[in-house]
Amino acid sequence: MSSRSKLKLSLASLCAFFAATQAHAQATYPEKPITLVVPFAAGSGSDNVARILAKELGDSLKATVIVDNKPGANGSIGAQLVARAKPDGYTLLLGSATVNAANYAFSSAKLGYDAASFDFISGLSSADIYLYMPSTRSWKNIEELIADARKNPGTFSCASGNAVTQVACEYFKRKAGVDVVTVPYKGNAQSLTDLVGGQLSYAFSDGSAAQVFLASKKIRALAVAADKRNPLSPDIATFDEQGIKDFHLTGWAAVFAPAGTPQPIAEKLNAALLKIIDSPDMVQSRSKSGASAMRMDLATGKRFVDREVQNWKQYVKVSGVKTDQ
Repeated sequence: MSSRSKLKLSLASLCAFFAATQAHAQATYPEKPITLVVPFAAGSGSDNVARILAKELGDSLKATVIVDNKPGANGSIGAQLVARAKPDGYTLLLGSATVNAANYAFSSAKLGYDAASFDFISGLSSADIYLYMPSTRSWKNIEELIADARKNPGTFSCASGNAVTQVACEYFKRKAGVDVVTVPYKGNAQSLTDLVGGQLSYAFSDGSAAQVFLASKKIRALAVAADKRNPLSPDIATFDEQGIKDFHLTGWAAVFAPAGTPQPIAEKLNAALLKIIDSPDMVQSRSKSGASAMRMDLATGKRFVDREVQNWKQYVKVSGVKTDQ
């Protein structure tokens, strides 16, 4: 046998070995703990979902799932960590409209990741965005809030806990024609805490982060940024109904993996998560926050995220938010 033939045979054997090794790894996945990175602080809506998800995904896959909170920079710190991780299914991201869509319209050149850095694994939920006010305020509707803000220009503040709610603050300010300062926080839980403390005028947030404050009657919702009222809170009027037209923003949560994750592993995770979406704890979590289930296969999910990336570019443009691009 010639040297060239021997080399070809060796290369073929090596390729076969690696293929067999990879196939074995995929068939036996998972063989070690899985880390679910949450790019927002403990106590946030994302974190609450992650805790449920970690337990149920661990039970489903017979593996340990560790929740790792990496808050900061509108979720980009945690997202960077996952984007740079080995694409083997052992590092996952609890993604969102903020991290995996809105952020690209803000500062894509500085994020350290982009849409191509991730593979969609599974949708989880979508949630309406609300304007919340302290219960100590007397506004009965958006019209009264606007009138008060116009009487006191420059003294009002709007709290945002992520890119989605930052856009909401700026969009509302532009639509309402009010002079209000947007105050950014690392998460909606922190912004709502300061809202309760009287340090802010109002805040935008999804319902999940607001539940503990609503339950104690320390805050209340004044409007929902949706095209129709949420059936779980039918007494909360939309912005459209209150004179602020075309104010429709939706937050969502989904699971992502580093780009290049083997298809069999992605499919295994997708199948497990689709079942978990309908588990009693997940259903209860959604019902408390007024969220809806988001069931998608891998291909449908990729198309959804691609659309969201484009949608948020337009939202940011219309809101007039300053970007770092």
